[in-house]
Amino acid sequence: MNQIAEAVISLLEKRGVIREESRAVYVYGLSQMIYTFLSTLGLLLIGLAAGRPAETALLIALFYTNQTYGGGYHANSHTRCFLTMTAGLLVFLVSFSLPYSLPGCVALAGAGLALLYLRPLTLHPNKLYLAKKSRQFIRRSRKAVLLQALFFVLALLTGYAPLIRTLAMALFLCACSRMTAILIRQGQSFP
Repeated sequence: MNQIAEAVISLLEKRGVIREESRAVYVYGLSQMIYTFLSTLGLLLIGLAAGRPAETALLIALFYTNQTYGGGYHANSHTRCFLTMTAGLLVFLVSFSLPYSLPGCVALAGAGLALLYLRPLTLHPNKLYLAKKSRQFIRRSRKAVLLQALFFVLALLTGYAPLIRTLAMALFLCACSRMTAILIRQGQSFP
């Protein structure tokens, strides 16, 4: 991915589209964009192969939303990141083989929403310079969680079990990602 990004940025530099002094920023950004596209495509293909493409797309959308607004677990490499996301997706997909339980789904969604709301932000160690904007990020994260809670309530009102189950598991897995990041950070702060 870095090689592709380097080649594209070199081409853009030669054409005068970008300045050479900004090269590292552009390479990083393009590399991240390529990785995000490819990993999302990979996850969607796994969901399609499992016969759950819509559910997988909703899981990815909620995960990216919660990760963007409040943070969560970040692996040390693209490979580990993709493997971690794949493991989470497999847990999600396997959950559909379990018997449906409305109270269980409400409990999972409630726990996920509560954790996401009560722990609205965990900054990645590379993003600690954003700490001065924490209040703003916390407000945005909590608004996103409240919107997801409303979406879950609306799903409950429809009584559509596949949507209820999908949202419940997705919210719970998003909370697991955030809590994992928090626990890792706490562990790093102790000798």
